[in-house]
Amino acid sequence: MTTGRPGRGRADGGTHGRAHHPADRDGHRDNRARGEVRWAVVVPQKDLRLAKSRLALDSPDRQRVASALFRDTVAAAQHTPGVATVIVVVDRIQDLEPVAGLGVGHVLGTGPGLNEALHQGERAARAGHPGCGVAALPADLPLIEPALLGRALAEAGAHDRAFLPDADDEGTTLLTARPGHALGPVYGIGSREAHRRSGAVELTGPGLAALRYDLDCLAHLALVPPPARHTHLSDVLARLRPVPSLVDASYLPGLPGLPGRTAPPGVVRHPPRA
Repeated sequence: MTTGRPGRGRADGGTHGRAHHPADRDGHRDNRARGEVRWAVVVPQKDLRLAKSRLALDSPDRQRVASALFRDTVAAAQHTPGVATVIVVVDRIQDLEPVAGLGVGHVLGTGPGLNEALHQGERAARAGHPGCGVAALPADLPLIEPALLGRALAEAGAHDRAFLPDADDEGTTLLTARPGHALGPVYGIGSREAHRRSGAVELTGPGLAALRYDLDCLAHLALVPPPARHTHLSDVLARLRPVPSLVDASYLPGLPGLPGRTAPPGVVRHPPRA
């Protein structure tokens, strides 16, 4: 996640930072005494009509891809070990449709930009789940899985604040703060270095490489997880018209733990449709 969100107008019917929370399935327990951290995951989603603007697709297809990524990311977070609740921050009430029925809390954003959206989500998380740490997660992670996010959060729990850089080593995907510590998001161009300067610890544990991929361009769609894990995204990609950029993703950046410039283990490339 390297770019900021466009200005956010006041959403009609907004909750002004108060989240509508489903019941916390694990209560408001604070497990710090046992060295464990329960997490409230905040997922911001910009206006779906504007999302993924750098994908060279027509508007309906872009919205379908963004909506599928949003739902699959939130669903993965919901099923992640150690996650007590998920709160989404959206620009419009209509943008909750992809996650309807998942039982997430929501905030209608009223401030400008991604960092303000995360501040609003953090305030809602602290108010509703005071014993939890807060984790910020982008809504466009095509390779996310519950076990993968669980490993990242387990490592992050050892630090007051932590972050995971994106695949380009310039931006940030995951950002976390333990209970009692402010999240302090500084997303935008160069956020990896900005988060490092802010005192957050960079996560370097093995097996986290796939969580560093966010989806910014068509070539990234060539890395598609098995359909059973990401049903909505896989269904949308199966319906896309052939796009030349999908044929060759060889320039995708290599990552620690991933051989060369190939897909992570267990990930299949989406074949171009004939």
